[in-house]
Amino acid sequence: MTNFKNLAVPGVQLLKPYIPGKPIDELERELGIKNSIKLASNENPLGPSPKALAAAQAVMANIHHYPDGSGHKLVQALADKHGVDSRCITLGNGSNDVLEIIARSFLASCNGAVYSEYAFAVYPIVTQAIGAEHQVAAAFPKDHPTMPYGHDLDAMARKINTATKLVFIANPNNPTGTWLDADELETFIKNVDKNVLVVLDEAYYEYMPDDLQPNTDQWLQQYPNLIVTRTFS
Repeated sequence: MTNFKNLAVPGVQLLKPYIPGKPIDELERELGIKNSIKLASNENPLGPSPKALAAAQAVMANIHHYPDGSGHKLVQALADKHGVDSRCITLGNGSNDVLEIIARSFLASCNGAVYSEYAFAVYPIVTQAIGAEHQVAAAFPKDHPTMPYGHDLDAMARKINTATKLVFIANPNNPTGTWLDADELETFIKNVDKNVLVVLDEAYYEYMPDDLQPNTDQWLQQYPNLIVTRTFS
């Protein structure tokens, strides 16, 4: 009998399944504890917005209808908020989905993707699945005075070569909690070859203090090889 797993493309065959964190109630039963606080899976400590709950309840009566696959209202709202053309907005099931769409659209087995050593797990996963080259830049060491395990943009720039099609940058970085100086980050983007796409992953951008948030809405108008991702996590 044919093992269907052997029919998968080589990159997918080498992937290891992602093991998510256990639900709190299951973990408490397993360990015999109560009132635990979960620090994994990106739960929002503030809880859902009352406006979000009200909006969800308002559409419950029409839950049997197909949703709008184009997300027209959401796309228009996002375009208005960020001051960009609605054609610049792509929706996904979380930023994971958008990051995978980007990789599958622009990477092939003959290409490479640059990302930092300690960055979001999806970057190596999507690169591996396509069979592209992992161009992993060393992060700052653990004894770095301000950004231990953070992105070293100089090291990332040195990894870019003729095979590179994508550069993934997380700001702030998941999972190390580090961030990049806005001027330094813009200088990096400005100097990247225009045939290389820079994917600036700004999940949790809203948790950064205002004075640390880069003006990436404006950067999108200036740098045609820049893609910015955000999340509603």
